[in-house]
Formats: sequence, C-alpha cells, structure tokens
Amino acid sequence: MDSARAKTRIDVHVHPWTKEFMQNNPAIRFAMNFFHLSPDSLPSTVDDLIGDMDEAGVEKAVILGQDMSSVQKKEFRNYTIPNKFLKQLVDSYPNRFIAFGSVDPFRREDALRELNFMHKELGFKGLKLHCDALGIYPNDEKLLYPIYKRCAELGFVVLHHTGTTGLGYCKIKYGRPLDLDDVAQDFPDLKIICAHFGWPWMEECFAVATRNSNVYVDISGWLARYFPPLLITYMNGLLKDKMLFGTDYPMIRTPLWMNEFDEFCRPKLKPGIAEKVLETNAMRLLAI
Repeated sequence: MDSARAKTRIDVHVHPWTKEFMQNNPAIRFAMNFFHLSPDSLPSTVDDLIGDMDEAGVEKAVILGQDMSSVQKKEFRNYTIPNKFLKQLVDSYPNRFIAFGSVDPFRREDALRELNFMHKELGFKGLKLHCDALGIYPNDEKLLYPIYKRCAELGFVVLHHTGTTGLGYCKIKYGRPLDLDDVAQDFPDLKIICAHFGWPWMEECFAVATRNSNVYVDISGWLARYFPPLLITYMNGLLKDKMLFGTDYPMIRTPLWMNEFDEFCRPKLKPGIAEKVLETNAMRLLAI
C-alpha cells in the first residue's frame, strides 16, 4: 500500500451478495436495471470481494445482513441474508470482516433474543435495518424502540438505509433521515449511521447528524464524480469527524469506488480529511 493511502481503510457498507443471489431477487434485479448493471460486472463468490478489497487497499469491510422473513411481498422472498451465514464469512476471513446482522422487527421478542445471540454467540458489532423494504418508519415506537433499547444496552451500532433506493417494490417515504432525529434524541447512547447521506433529503440528514452527537453518515452508493457540493462542504467542515467511507458493494465495486474518490473527491478535501473518512472515523465508531 503506498504512503498516500490510509493504513486501515474500512468500508462500512458492504452486501455480501453474489451474482447468483442478486439474479434470484426481483427487488435487486430492479436495482440492477436502475443502475444499468450488467450481470457480467457482478462478483461470483465472496473471494471476489476480498480480491476487490485487496486491489483497492481496503483492510476491513462491514458486511450487512437482512431479515425479511415476515415481509409478504414475493419480490423479497429470497432477500434474507441469515446471521449465521455472516458468521461463516467472518470466520472464513479472519480480520477482514465486521458483521452487522439483522432481525425481523415484526417478531418482537424473537428479535430481541436474536440480538442477544448476535452479541454473545456471534460476536457481531451492529445491526442493519432497511425500513423502506420492511415498510415501517424508523421511529416506530412499538416495533423498533425495543430493538433500539436492546442495541444501546449491547453497544451495537445501528446502520439505517436512508434516502431513495434502487430497489423496487418498496416506498422511500420510510427512509427520511428526519425520523431518525426522534431515535437519536430518545436513545442518546445509541450510535446510528445514516447510509447514503439520505439523498434526496441530504440537508435533513446533515442537520440530524450535526445536532446529535450519536449520529454518523456514510457516503456509500455514489461514485465520487456525482458527490453533491454540499456533501464536500460538510465533509470538510461540521461533519468531518462523522463521515464514513462505504461502497454499497457490489452495486459499486471497491476499486472503482476508490479510484473515483481519489480522482474526484480527494483533491477537494482539506489536509487530513480523506484519512478521517476512509479510516479513523470508522475506527473510532467501531472501537477498532
């Protein structure tokens, strides 16, 4: 790794999806069409992810689970990534993966028991929630507040999808970052990541992260040539210690994301900011 690169780059937003998994999911196929992704561009195995990370100089990745077992839409029938599968990946690639598992909020007590299992038996560090796909608001007090309470007790970081989505068959009204202000205020000890910087509600996302010390922002799902100027402003300023590098792999492969960052974003950043975004902010949040 050359001297211009951070020592421990951490991608906080990785889906351990393969081409077979993606093509077997109508909601993901919708996203592939939306982003004009050819099946030939998709990884065949998780080894491809490791190869991409090595090529891009990325040491660690947060791999994300998803539990959609109670969602009735047939398009999400094959969308679940089980927590035990994430554990297998972590065990197969020591020191490369950090797991954020998932639970089914509709299963209530079972979800709380699964959180305990994720913490005590699986050694996970966080929880991933995609409220757009689940069809619930992130400030749902009945379904999600007990989960947040338990996550705060366990020291879990909660990563929320925010903003629009390339997935089909779901509604983006459930992804507004403003709803997470309720959560951040009601659970001040709970660390929250707003994925994809909440676009098109980007200003809401930055406002929530600025006023709540427990809220962070990931910049995944975008190539750097398309980063809005306001994102760069906050990256250089008020949110310089809270912006997190993420790819949204495999929607964007790791080497492509990093090449775009180096060409289109790094030159616009103040000294030391790139290292915060790529490395030290995530290390502090994840206690690495």
